[in-house]
Amino acid sequence: MKKNWYIKSAAVVIFFAIIAWYVGPARAAEPKKLKIALITVSTIEEPWNTALIQSLDRVKALKPFGLDISWDISENVYPPDAPRVFRTYAKTGKYGIIWAHSASYSTVDRKKLIADYPEILWVWSSTGYKALGKNSYWVDVLINEPAYLLGIIAGRMTKSNVIGAVASYPCATDDVAINAFFAGAKSVNPEVKAKMTYIESWFDPPKAKESALAQIAAGADFIYAVTYGPFEACKGKGKYGFGHYVDQNSLAPGVVISSAIAKWDAVINFLVSEWWNHETKGVPYNAPMKMVRFGMKDGGSDMAPYHALAAKIPEQVKQEVAKKKAAMKDGTFKTPLNEKMVTAR
Repeated sequence: MKKNWYIKSAAVVIFFAIIAWYVGPARAAEPKKLKIALITVSTIEEPWNTALIQSLDRVKALKPFGLDISWDISENVYPPDAPRVFRTYAKTGKYGIIWAHSASYSTVDRKKLIADYPEILWVWSSTGYKALGKNSYWVDVLINEPAYLLGIIAGRMTKSNVIGAVASYPCATDDVAINAFFAGAKSVNPEVKAKMTYIESWFDPPKAKESALAQIAAGADFIYAVTYGPFEACKGKGKYGFGHYVDQNSLAPGVVISSAIAKWDAVINFLVSEWWNHETKGVPYNAPMKMVRFGMKDGGSDMAPYHALAAKIPEQVKQEVAKKKAAMKDGTFKTPLNEKMVTAR
């Protein structure tokens, strides 16, 4: 009996020792920090990049999984130099996520990159890529819905029946919003004529301003600004504008009626969860074989407040916009998703 008692006691000790061996280190190994490397093709002040930084700031403050999230940024990285920048970050071993925030990097040999660094979660923002699965995540946010709502405002309020848009380059991510803006305007005012200008630069405010002035000279009284510059033109000519990606009212409070806001919070939380499960539970990276896109109902986009210009918008128009926004969120209205290059119409 005594011998059996010793055997049972030893078995219990061994059992708990095994549990402690598995569980103890796992708990101790839970990461406290997550470093992200961001690579952008344009300056960080460009709205596309600013929107992501604003979202990262919000997520950081919430500390998902108790993580201290930080990031380093390399801006103005053009495609020929991108592979060197990616690998420089990867070789340090410091970054759990490396995020290429531009459609411009679609020409990079991503298959070799993700194969060489399988423990890193690679992120590719915007359109133009192909899904690779594994540790390669293709993501985007849709702002065609708030842009459509801004189009309704322009279509209802225009006095000239001419509206315009100024953008950097033909890019599906931007064109989705611009096409929706024009579609929203035409949905309430079929007589609207649209002006479109690409300035062929990621960041050139003076050139964008001149393009907006040309559109105003051609009759445009509302301009959707994908890049910086058009608001200065609107201000000088007494016209109204709409912001893109971030709430840009503070740039020109008497001009910017509202903005189509890109909110990357949901995307970031999704990616952090994928990284966390891989790091703490050993879950293999298994990125979807399609773009992961978040729209308005998913928290991926929103329409900025009217701020001090609310009084300038007829109450009937505000009610119409609010009703359409509710329909977008509950799924009873599907906003057009047109990624084609925008043309005057």
